[in-house]
Amino acid sequence: MGPLMPQEKVFEDVEIHDVNDMNERRYHKVKDAVEKQEGSPVIWKALSVIIAMMAIVYDLAPVDAVPDVVPLFGWLDDVGFTIMAALNAYQHFSKDQKATFVRIAKYVKWMMIALVVIAAASVGGLFYALVNLIMH
Repeated sequence: MGPLMPQEKVFEDVEIHDVNDMNERRYHKVKDAVEKQEGSPVIWKALSVIIAMMAIVYDLAPVDAVPDVVPLFGWLDDVGFTIMAALNAYQHFSKDQKATFVRIAKYVKWMMIALVVIAAASVGGLFYALVNLIMH
């Protein structure tokens, strides 16, 4: 083909602008849908419900990572798991994911997880030391 005629050049420019406009509208449509979404994605909400149910089962179970007869630490792991599961559910079911309280809940949740791990490790270390003393 030869050089574009002025009329053909105008049609090509219009087609390019139409495609660009279409892509921009599609982008804003997806962006608006994401912004309208309330809370976390459904998979995270479902996972937070499962975690909450597991925390309740753990609280009611007779076997714990740290036995309930151990003073303070025995109930600390139960309370820690329950608070962590509640904060996790709040975080994922909150409509405004950028809210300050949701961010605080997220960090407190991770601090609770760290405290529960530290408590379990401490009691495990004490248990190991006691068994070691008794055996030797």
